[in-house]
Amino acid sequence: MVSGTAFLDIEAVVIDGSFCTALLNRVIEHTNAALKRYNWEGLWPTTVIAGSVGPDARALGGALLPLHANFAPDQDLFLKVGA
Repeated sequence: MVSGTAFLDIEAVVIDGSFCTALLNRVIEHTNAALKRYNWEGLWPTTVIAGSVGPDARALGGALLPLHANFAPDQDLFLKVGA
């Protein structure tokens, strides 16, 4: 997350998955605690939030990849293609 914020301007990181709300909250709590140990100098700390998709989060995230690959406005923004 820290590395990602160095090159992307993200508002939040969403954690979601196929587990109960109590465990989700605990994962977010521990993630926030771990993020406090990193050096954020020159970066804006991100917010970690709970997702609401649940068990289908992984499948929906994977389903978005082909859409992004084919319809993103600027496909070469972060990736160099060719030499």
